[in-house]
Amino acid sequence: MTNIERYDYAFDPDGEEWAARLLRRVPSSGGSVLELGPGPGAMTRVLLARGHRVTVVENDPEALEVLKTLDVEIISGNLDGTDWLDAVKGRQFDTVMACDVLEHLRKPEDVLQRLNEFVAPMGCLLISVPNIAYAGVLASMRSGIFDYSDKGQLDRTHVRFFTKRSIEKVLLDCGWAPRVWEANRVPVECSEFAGYWSALSGDQRQALLAGWQDFDVYQWMVVVTPSVATPTWELKEARGMADSLRGELQALTVLHQRERASLLEHQKAFAEAKDIISKLQQDIARLQEEINELRTDVGSLRSEKAVVESELAKTRIELQARTAELTDRAWRSRWRRLMGSHRSY
Repeated sequence: MTNIERYDYAFDPDGEEWAARLLRRVPSSGGSVLELGPGPGAMTRVLLARGHRVTVVENDPEALEVLKTLDVEIISGNLDGTDWLDAVKGRQFDTVMACDVLEHLRKPEDVLQRLNEFVAPMGCLLISVPNIAYAGVLASMRSGIFDYSDKGQLDRTHVRFFTKRSIEKVLLDCGWAPRVWEANRVPVECSEFAGYWSALSGDQRQALLAGWQDFDVYQWMVVVTPSVATPTWELKEARGMADSLRGELQALTVLHQRERASLLEHQKAFAEAKDIISKLQQDIARLQEEINELRTDVGSLRSEKAVVESELAKTRIELQARTAELTDRAWRSRWRRLMGSHRSY
């Protein structure tokens, strides 16, 4: 794999890939940018498309040939040397970018100290470095392996390694004040160390991760400003916070007005519903009274029915007795007539 293939990649500038997230930290005002070690210009193209004036410092011959096709100022130089410093001496930039660059330098401290003079007032330095404390690296070391590769955490061109604490210490020692940190979290199972990770037992992984929140941080990003500019930056941040709070207050005021109007509508609807319920309750009470009256009437009717049924039963008994009596008399009368007719013979 050539150097240009290693660092040539495509990404969605509006997506969630690490390069896109880094570029969102560059102010969108279209200012000047000094980009250190851009490679073939994957991020450079996005900066240009967004209206930034870009100056690049690069020493890879293949990358330089590609960069010449872009509308950028090119400074050919090795960041470990000093020749490139003369080309930007006396100039200042709104943003200086050193993304995944410092780990390639033998003396990144020297570069960081010199970069102070190239940052414009209210400007910033944007840095991204691999995190050597990544759990995948430790998993491979747990197996006794620390092999370099063409790219990734153990890129064979990396000569310096950083954790969050170590890069913060270097920055403070070089006169920089960290302002914003951001982590690029990559599940170990999705990294080049997945095999080493899966080779560990469950207990080994648990022991490795116990009490460690940043085990999956593959890279750290930090926005820094010169320490001497701290009061100015704090004032800018305070103003920005005040503007943000004003915006939030205005949004909350609008929301409050909407909610209040909605509440009034609900109160009105509730009052109307309450009236309807009151009327329904009155109707229900009236209906209940009518039902009770009907139940009373039904009870009376049932009593009357019982009396009538009792009288009807007595009448039926009397009728049956009378019928039997009449039948008996009729038979006796007929019998007498029959006996009388026999005597006449």
